[in-house]
Amino acid sequence: MAVIIAVEATPTFQPLEISTDSKYVINGLTTHLGTWEDRGWIGIKNAPLFKKAAHLLRKRTAPTSFRWVKGHDGIEGNEESDRLAKEGAVKDTEDRIDLTIPVEFDTQGAKLNTLTQALAYRGIKESQHPAPRPTTERNLQITREAIHDYTGHLETDGSIWISLRKKEIQTKIRQFLYKAMHGTQKIGKYWTPIVTHAYREHCRTCGLTENMEHILLKCREPAVRIIWTRTEQAWPTDLLEWPRLSLGLILGSGCLANKIENGPRPQNENGLNNPKRKGRGRLATILITEAAHLIWVLRCERVI
Repeated sequence: MAVIIAVEATPTFQPLEISTDSKYVINGLTTHLGTWEDRGWIGIKNAPLFKKAAHLLRKRTAPTSFRWVKGHDGIEGNEESDRLAKEGAVKDTEDRIDLTIPVEFDTQGAKLNTLTQALAYRGIKESQHPAPRPTTERNLQITREAIHDYTGHLETDGSIWISLRKKEIQTKIRQFLYKAMHGTQKIGKYWTPIVTHAYREHCRTCGLTENMEHILLKCREPAVRIIWTRTEQAWPTDLLEWPRLSLGLILGSGCLANKIENGPRPQNENGLNNPKRKGRGRLATILITEAAHLIWVLRCERVI
């Protein structure tokens, strides 16, 4: 996005040097551009942004060069760019950028000599628009908000999905979290239209309609309270205050493995390089996911 703005703001007849801390952007607009166009942009992330930037660069008559700079190193332009990016990330409505390009510049499809069966299949999948999933979108949003409240980081949908595959999380727990994010477990209102099993909609202990938040956090079943109490007791309180648990924080606990180190910290702790802080994000991920999955397993054993 920054590259597009820089190119559009500079007259085409003036030389332009673009400084960025992203080697991904530089390589994408130089080394990889031809290959990406040959494969019809199939499987390329941020393809509309790259296509627009490439079009603007090709319109220029003066030389354009790229310079890589180290990020977060006190460079004035880079720091200002980061500040603006953070401001944009928390806007209620996103800025609209014109990504249209002339037909003659818009490469359509992949060249036959680059097309493979796997690439063709991926292209077909990308051309299909999946049906909206309201439950998934809602869970992603509450996860994003919960992680932001605790760590100060605003996660994207992509980073949340990646966090579900963290190595700190056991495979069976990854599967549980993935299904919970999509809301596919057969609980609560799933049973309402099934007349012979409608009674399963309600929690046997509380009498309320079950949902994942109720099962993991709010149910009066003694196991829920005991597990979370023991889990909090296992957390070293000198590292960081134990988080206020929510469904969003549980679903996004994989994000803590890398991001918690920049979150809030106790007053008696100096600096981010304190040895006591090492690994605390991974520990939080392990404790929260293991406890949540144990509560779910015990609930299933109790109900089924």
